Amino acid sequence: MTRTSSLPVLASVAAMLLAGCSALPTAGLASEPAQVASIDPKVKFKDGDRYLGDLARALNMPRETVCRELGRYDCFSDAFRIVLGGVEAPNLTVNTPLEEAALTAPIALDRAALHVCTSRVRMDREDPATAVLFRASASGRPDKAWMETTSNELYGVLLNRDPTKAERARLVGFYKDVATEQGKPNPDAASDWVTLSCFALASSLESIFY
Repeated sequence: MTRTSSLPVLASVAAMLLAGCSALPTAGLASEPAQVASIDPKVKFKDGDRYLGDLARALNMPRETVCRELGRYDCFSDAFRIVLGGVEAPNLTVNTPLEEAALTAPIALDRAALHVCTSRVRMDREDPATAVLFRASASGRPDKAWMETTSNELYGVLLNRDPTKAERARLVGFYKDVATEQGKPNPDAASDWVTLSCFALASSLESIFY
């Protein structure tokens, strides 16, 4: 992507989508099937290596290039290893994982997710024939049908399931927030929307826990 100045701001908006904080209207949507509570509803936090490995496989990206902080440091083995549940005995004498999640862990996860999604969409734009997330609309401009199809693909790739109608509606509605930048049309709105929708899913509880 050629411009990323608006992504950190919009990323906070994207993160609220899956928390139900979107103010998008839902009138007329069919009711969703009742959810059945798990018998054992415990979830476990993925450590950074497992988390990035899962994203690398889902997005068809080499693990060693999936997320590099400042373009140089691997997000797990170098940049965020300790805060994401790893150990580092040789240099830092950290022989066991932290007993409680570090205060900076959510920030590290968000940065890793945004790195991964930005990289995948950039690869998709550079080589459309092997695109995983971002495929240009057949009409040459995004429309509702394209956004709904892309939303389905994002959920399928990242969470291995179909979105509910409400979830798909939230992602489609989120496009309006990305379409303008400082009051002007955003020329990269389609790819930015895919990047930030990817980020919203990749940084969700469903993605970072198992």
